[in-house]
Amino acid sequence: MLNKLKISLFVALCLLAGASYADLNEAQQSVWEVVEQSWVDDVAKNGKWPANYVHDEVVNWGEEWPTPQRKASMMKWSRFADESDARILIYELFPVAIVVVGDTAVVNYNIVTIEEDAKKERKRESRGLVETLVRDGKTWKYLGLTDFIRDSDD
Repeated sequence: MLNKLKISLFVALCLLAGASYADLNEAQQSVWEVVEQSWVDDVAKNGKWPANYVHDEVVNWGEEWPTPQRKASMMKWSRFADESDARILIYELFPVAIVVVGDTAVVNYNIVTIEEDAKKERKRESRGLVETLVRDGKTWKYLGLTDFIRDSDD
């Protein structure tokens, strides 16, 4: 019961403190739409993530990696994950802040996921993400990504 209360409070705080789609200006909306679609494609395992979304000079570094990843590494590990039996069953994104200056955007958001591994065991995870995107023609591409696990006490 206490965990459910913590989760409910966390979600409520994210919604109160974060930006809602309706509060975003046109530039922020265009960035957020790319973030949302990148998750749709990643979860669908359709081969579009990260190939269609990351800049050639991308750098990705989270607590699960010993050193920053470049595009080739991201592609390799993404293909491996796409071929595995593990999958995200459900997720929800919570925008916290989006700043757009010229052709650069910084997006801060949270995600809650329920993943199922090859053994059909489920795990709930809450992560914070900070991502930098740059305008590439008419769309946005990820240039820098980092994420961290949010403890239930955060």
